[in-house]
Amino acid sequence: MDPSLIAALSSLITAIGGTVAGILVTRSKVRIDDAAIVQRKLDEAKADLERERQARAADLDRARNQHKTELDELRARHDADIKWHEGRVATLQEQLDARDRQITRLDRWVLAGRAYIARLTRSVIDLGGTPPPRPTDLD
Repeated sequence: MDPSLIAALSSLITAIGGTVAGILVTRSKVRIDDAAIVQRKLDEAKADLERERQARAADLDRARNQHKTELDELRARHDADIKWHEGRVATLQEQLDARDRQITRLDRWVLAGRAYIARLTRSVIDLGGTPPPRPTDLD
C-alpha cells in the first residue's frame, strides 16, 4: 500500500475524529450551561418556597392574635402557595436530573470516540503509516 495513501487516510480519520469530538464537546458544554440555568432556577424556587413558609408562619401568628376566622383562610391560601412552590421545585429538580443524564451520555460518547480514534491511529501505525499530529481540541 502506498505510504502517501496511508498518510491521507490517517489524516482524514483524524480530521473526522476531531470534528466529531468538537461537536460532542460543544454539545456537552451547552448541556452543562443549561444545567447551570436550571440549577439557578431551582435554587430560586427553593428560596421562594422558604420565604412563603416564613410568610405563612408570620401571618398565622398575626391571625392568632387578631381573629380566629382569618386563620383558616390564611392557612388555606398559604397551603396552596406552598403546594405550588413545592411543585415548581419538583419540576425543576426533574429537569436538572434529566440534564445530568444527558451530560453523562455525551461524556460516554466523547470517551468512546476518543478510544476509537486511538485504535484507528494505532492501526495506521501498525500498517507502517504515520498518523497526522493530534489536534489540540482533542486534549
